[in-house]
Amino acid sequence: MKRFPFRMVPGFLKDSVARNLRQPRGGPVGWLVNKVVFEDKNKGLEENAVKLCNISKDDMVLEVGFGPGIGIHEAFMRIKDGKGKVIGVDISEKMLEKASRKLRSEIRAGKVELLLANVAKLPLDSDMFDHVFHCNCYYFWDDQVACAEELRRVMKQGAKIVTVLNEEALMVGNESGILKYGNTNKEHYMDSLKKAGFHNIDYQKLKSERGNPFSAIFAVK
Repeated sequence: MKRFPFRMVPGFLKDSVARNLRQPRGGPVGWLVNKVVFEDKNKGLEENAVKLCNISKDDMVLEVGFGPGIGIHEAFMRIKDGKGKVIGVDISEKMLEKASRKLRSEIRAGKVELLLANVAKLPLDSDMFDHVFHCNCYYFWDDQVACAEELRRVMKQGAKIVTVLNEEALMVGNESGILKYGNTNKEHYMDSLKKAGFHNIDYQKLKSERGNPFSAIFAVK
């Protein structure tokens, strides 16, 4: 994978990119991060996360950090003909606005609901979801154990959480400093899941149908 020459980017600009990765905002940098990272680079990860969930048409599904709504739409396509529903939470007002426009027909149909919320305190009932997934998200949780506990609370017994990541992209991001406001360490995240009460925690290196490598972490309530 050809790496972007971040060493040539001014420090203030890299800091703005780092802040927008943590919590997307408006402006030119926010637009660039959304277009290049959330829409282009993350598209395959979102699709693979949904595929790994094995969603049935009557399932309740939660995505944490839905961004522009790619994963929400993929999950919707699997529940649209059943009794299921897809709910997404994100801390970014810009992402909420963007995804709400993109998914307005799904929202009007009552099959999708998007919420402005922090994963550390979800405005959701306990034991709601059959599946939870997120892509490039846990890095920015201030207290990964507390956030994992909150996710476990809203999941049904036996439900699975799926986390997908591109480890090569994370290495580039860490080396360049654009992920300085996050903790990408997967071992720390897996330990947080364990401390939160999850079991059957599993890490796998996989490839997409197009042959692109990615990693996935699974855990069960």
